[in-house]
Amino acid sequence: MIVEFVLVVSVTTPIESFRYVGHFTSCEQAHLYVELNIPDAKATRCLLEDYIYLPDSVKKRTIRIHDGAESFLPVDL
Repeated sequence: MIVEFVLVVSVTTPIESFRYVGHFTSCEQAHLYVELNIPDAKATRCLLEDYIYLPDSVKKRTIRIHDGAESFLPVDL
């Protein structure tokens, strides 16, 4: 499974800084993770790793969403 999408989230207003959340297999999974785990997110960015700079100090955190996770979302999504 290729994890090439990087999710960053801001929980401050105004949106001034983003923090690294993790690597995902798709932006859809990244945004599902936000819905389930970071409800106070003010802004998110899902970026293709090949086109961004991640400092060497960032430890890669691979996050996988399991099939049953979608059942926790509201029906209207």
